[in-house]
Order: sequence, then structure tokens, then C-alpha cells
Amino acid sequence: MRRISALLVAVGVAMTACSPPAPERPKPSPVQAARSVTGRPSTGCGQPPPTGGRNQVTVHGTRLDYLLSMPAGFTNTAPAPVILDFHGLGSDAAQENAYTRLSIAGANLGYVVVTPETASGLAGWIIPGFGGAAGARPGDQEIEVKAAAALLDHIEASLCVDRTREFAAGMSNGAGMAAALVCGLHGRLAAVAPVSGITIAKPCARPTPTTIITFHGTADRVVPFDGGQVGLPARIGGVEVPAWLRDARLPSFDTTVDRWTESMGCGQGTRSEPAGDVVLRTFRCAGGATVEAYVVEGGGHTWPGGIPLARLGKTTRLDATGLILRAFTRHPAKR
Repeated sequence: MRRISALLVAVGVAMTACSPPAPERPKPSPVQAARSVTGRPSTGCGQPPPTGGRNQVTVHGTRLDYLLSMPAGFTNTAPAPVILDFHGLGSDAAQENAYTRLSIAGANLGYVVVTPETASGLAGWIIPGFGGAAGARPGDQEIEVKAAAALLDHIEASLCVDRTREFAAGMSNGAGMAAALVCGLHGRLAAVAPVSGITIAKPCARPTPTTIITFHGTADRVVPFDGGQVGLPARIGGVEVPAWLRDARLPSFDTTVDRWTESMGCGQGTRSEPAGDVVLRTFRCAGGATVEAYVVEGGGHTWPGGIPLARLGKTTRLDATGLILRAFTRHPAKR
């Protein structure tokens, strides 16, 4: 298992607005919108407020480590939306918080943000359906999905969260993990935000309509925008990457988006340009879901608006973190 997991650290290598016109009647701010939704309160409501920072829980013999960020003054009595934010290959929860800023920006908008580390303790997430190393056992590729479900169960039991507003985001290998949970959690999530890695997870045939907001650079050399062989070196962090993984091939970003929109019954997309180097395709889907696919012209294997990492390519100034939170605020689960 440990050997297989090490091989499946998958494809996230080397990781470590204008204001709207004033309405006639005031609208709630994003933070008010996030906190005012009643939804379906979890069983954790009313318990003593939890402690933020690094936490650990053991569920069914599996240790789950995560960082917890909560809104200022969170009393654990009013249900808050919750985000799982999955780090990239070779990274960790603390680095993910620094890179995506979701833990700060999300908490400022009323979100509980949970940044997990892998259930195996290895450098990356095991993505169901990706890879096929000899010796893999039937349950090996489900370990991280099961861990994510167990972590959400734990969060619901210990914090006051809104069960209709559970979300996932991730970078690179973590993006594949977030996308895989659309199907892996059987419609439990209201929306997901895979950045530079949606192509790693295979869309299932009949997913519960789930909002997807995704970003990818056309010059990504790690997870190629046009598909094809992944850009993995022979070794990552002292771990040898086997030939079968270095030779793995992925579909293109456009093909992956089209498969998701087809499987979720989306209509024909519209095209816009939110920034000079960004093209957005937007699709309206069954059940009130949407798919927002941002293409960064010349963008590298990066988080738009994040810390520039020259070796991973160009980082556009478009604020992915803000756009993700805005999309999440608009899309509670209608179930």
C-alpha cells in the first residue's frame, strides 16, 4: 500500500474588480451571505467552540491530520459553510494555506476552512482511477476519498456547519482530489474548485449536478493543457517516480470540461474575457449547477493570483481565491 501510494502522488509536481453599481436597496455582503444561510445545521451546533490550528483525529484506525481556520468570533452556534482545501504534490497543509490564502480569505467571509494532509502520510493524494501499478489492492485507490468522507463526518459532529454548503478546492494533485470527490462523495458537495489539475480525475457517468469552478494555464508543463504525457521528473523529494507514472497520459482541459458538462446535463457555454490573458467559458447545468472554466493564456502550473513561482511558469493576477469564494457563496446544494 505504501509503495503504491508513493507512486500515485500524481500529477502536481514541484509544488512545493470592479465594484458593482450601487443597488437601490442594499444587498448583504459576501460575509453576511455566507453566515446568514440557515441550510441544514450539523450535529456539532451548540457544542463548545473548537480550537483552530493543527488538529488530529483517528477514525476507524486512520489518522487524519488537518489545519482548521474559523471566522473571527465563531461561537459554534450558527451553521457556517465549510471548505476542504487539498494541497499539491510534495506540499503540505501549511504551504497550501499560504499559497491559496483560502484559510484567511474564507474565514473572513464566514467560512470554516479545513486543510487536510494525506491519510497515508505520503506526499500526494491517491486519485481513484489514476494509474495502475502492479500489486495494488482493490481498496487502495479509495483510501483518500474514504478519509475525506470521514473527515467531513468529524467536522459535522464537532463544528456547527451547514450541510448544504460543503465544498472542496485544491491545487494540482489536490485539484484532482477535489474533482474526484464530486463522484466519490456521491453528491455531498455543493461545489468544487480544481486549480491546475481537473484533468487528473475522471468524470463519472451520472454525477449529481455540482458546481465546478476550474482554472488551467495553456503553458502548464506539469499537467499539460492540451493533454498528453505528464511532466514528471525521475525523482520527487527523494522518491523515485516509476516509468509507468512518468509515461502517464491525461486528456486535455477542454475535453475534461466537455465531459463534465455533458455528464451534468449542461447547456451550451458562453464565452467571456474577465482579464486580458484569461478566457472564461460558463455553462448552466441541471439542478442549478454551473461550470466555470477559466483558461489562462500562457499560464503555468500555478494558482492564479497566488505567490509567483517562476519555475512553474507564469502566474496571472486574476484572483482565483476571490472568484472561488464568490462561486461557493452563490451555490448551496439544492438537496
